[in-house]
Amino acid sequence: MLPTHLSRSLAVAGLLALTACGAAPAPAPPPPAAHSGHAEGVGLYAVQSGPLGVVATDAQGHLLYRSDADSADPPASACTGGCTDTWIPLVVTGDAEPELLGVDEALVGRLPRAEGDQLTLAGWPLYRHRDDTGGLSDTGQHGAEGTWFAVTPTGGKAAPA
Repeated sequence: MLPTHLSRSLAVAGLLALTACGAAPAPAPPPPAAHSGHAEGVGLYAVQSGPLGVVATDAQGHLLYRSDADSADPPASACTGGCTDTWIPLVVTGDAEPELLGVDEALVGRLPRAEGDQLTLAGWPLYRHRDDTGGLSDTGQHGAEGTWFAVTPTGGKAAPA
């Protein structure tokens, strides 16, 4: 039997190959095991989407977003209060680390919030949209309000493929 991290890496590689060929995307990989040292269910994955090219998703396959209202240097979030009801910060608690697949660990950081540490990518705070279902066949909320953009695995704004 393959180690968990290797089998997940192979699953993501297979997903990338299938979606690049136009096949329907496979379901998101399972959340990491509790004993892995990773935050349970929290991950940053580089995944090929149909309309946006390679994007970052969470462990459940939801597109991740960055906001032009935020700052990357220094990392700061302008989304507070009611904003977080729609744009949900991607957080980890304690010393747990997110599982990374296709995302450079050196680009991942943390921004303290009341509910835990919000993950950042190249300094940009990361969010998911409450209405995203986890599919990669559409553009989700990319470009919403002229401020919110799906994020690439390097922290850039996704561009239509």
